[in-house]
Amino acid sequence: MSPTVEQPAKVRLITDAPWPRTVSVLLRYDGEDPLALRIVFPPEVSLDQDEVVWAFARDLLEAGLRLPCGDGDVQVWPCGRAQTVVEFHSPDGVAVVQFDSAPLRRFLRSCYAMAPARAESEAGAGAGATEVSGAGIDTHADVDADEAATPKAGHSTRAAASGVG
Repeated sequence: MSPTVEQPAKVRLITDAPWPRTVSVLLRYDGEDPLALRIVFPPEVSLDQDEVVWAFARDLLEAGLRLPCGDGDVQVWPCGRAQTVVEFHSPDGVAVVQFDSAPLRRFLRSCYAMAPARAESEAGAGAGATEVSGAGIDTHADVDADEAATPKAGHSTRAAASGVG
């Protein structure tokens, strides 16, 4: 069994709704796949009520903490000094989440302690992303009656190498 790092984190789902919705996600790193990290979204925000797992290069997250990066299914950029935005693209749409940057930095330190950064350059890692399970994030799940009048824009996807929508 390979060593893993798991860390819960809070994200704000960025939507057209008047108030951002905060959900708990799990940041996961597996030593058997040293170039990638995963963000696991809970079933209650999934369009098909299954957890949504995104995998992408950990060096993409590292770089995105400092400056905008990514030109594929996952894009990451700093938002001020204390937040980081991660944008997931799929054929069905786009999901945008905002993290506090400090937990992401702590998570990356733990990941790099297991497998140093040189692993990416030695393996020629790219910034590819894959949704490994689920049908996308429903950015309007569990809204209350007042929010029910707000137009909904949930997106979904099932294709590999595509994003949450």
